[in-house]
Amino acid sequence: MKLSITKRAWSKMKDVIKKEKSESFMLSAISGGCNGFNYDLKLINKKKFDSFINTKIKPMVIENDDTKLLVDPIAEMILLGTKIDYVSEDYSSGIFENKFIFIPDKNKASSCGCGISFNPKE
Repeated sequence: MKLSITKRAWSKMKDVIKKEKSESFMLSAISGGCNGFNYDLKLINKKKFDSFINTKIKPMVIENDDTKLLVDPIAEMILLGTKIDYVSEDYSSGIFENKFIFIPDKNKASSCGCGISFNPKE
């Protein structure tokens, strides 16, 4: 199963890319956190986007209209099944910040309580 991205997350990505005059987001995983790996979502400019697209090992590109998300090919296998959502602050629900959240496929990875780190299952 590929990654899934909610409408709220796509909408926020589109807004941020436009506001920051960037080309895309890049999703990868970096070592660390309380559970093995951290999700890493970064804006990339046109020059970096082109350099990633023109490499020998190409990243997965997920598109929604004109908004693109690149998935780091090195981390792709451990990110498969992840759902990306965006939540807005809602004090009555105990949400005190706006942020992207990452939900791993429970059959493929476990996540810690903070929701920022995960550990792939074998």
